[in-house]
Amino acid sequence: MTKISSLTWGLLACALLSAKAQAVDVNAGDYTALPPGSNVAAWYQQFSRADRFNGDGTPDATHNTGLRSNISILRLIHFTDIAGITVDPQILLPFGHVYDVKVGGQSLGSNSGMADPIIGATFWLVNQPGIGASGRYFGITPLLYLPWGQYDRVAGVNLGENRWKGDLQLGWVEPLWGRWSMEWYADAVFYGSNDKAGIGSQTLRQDPTYQLQTNLRYDLNPAQRLALGFSASEGGKQQLSGDYTGQKTEVQQVRLEFQQMVGKTVQLSGQLTHDTRVVGGFQEDSGVNLRALLLF
Repeated sequence: MTKISSLTWGLLACALLSAKAQAVDVNAGDYTALPPGSNVAAWYQQFSRADRFNGDGTPDATHNTGLRSNISILRLIHFTDIAGITVDPQILLPFGHVYDVKVGGQSLGSNSGMADPIIGATFWLVNQPGIGASGRYFGITPLLYLPWGQYDRVAGVNLGENRWKGDLQLGWVEPLWGRWSMEWYADAVFYGSNDKAGIGSQTLRQDPTYQLQTNLRYDLNPAQRLALGFSASEGGKQQLSGDYTGQKTEVQQVRLEFQQMVGKTVQLSGQLTHDTRVVGGFQEDSGVNLRALLLF
């Protein structure tokens, strides 16, 4: 298959842009299983900026190039018991604003609205909260992205993707020594087709994305936690009507997170992120992810 030219590639990359993350990124402690009957309401606020656009096989675009985003997510979780296994059915409702998008001086505009909702649940096959400072857990999380977000075929930027997506995530939490623990996560994301992509009624297809995430976590005390994280994604090559667009999901990212309990029912967290390597997309210079979590 032929490769689309650099200029067209840059336009397509933003025309097909939705959310930067291909899988559901984790915060430290996300795979802690709460007792059945517990509920969680979480609000995420994510800010990021990028000033570099890397096309696979083409020189990086850095002059007059950028992307800014301000994304909010409402996440609702309920913990229950099914056949002796703790399960947490949940829904994520993302929405926000992507703006000042440009590649090599070519402005691609801005957009606001709903992104694709996500439904899923974690099934804990290992649930040992009394082990170490963090507990030992292993869970399997199937997630489904619903193609209900804002999407306009002729828009330069979209938050919705006009396609179904499935993400199978595995999570393992293992105490090390004292207050230290490790978290490992593995994702495989599978994409449906978007039959309203590009100029005209072209079809976008994408190879699966594979992602590994890890956190080295230190619980300072029962109310405070620090975590140093790393994420690496591979795959996700996009083809538009059979032609490779030059866009894929090869991303490496470092993360630093601090969490603070406020009373017994509220947790606040702040996370800084930085992409160390990107091939086939925008490279994030800096990201700030804030979260407020309510237990009830």
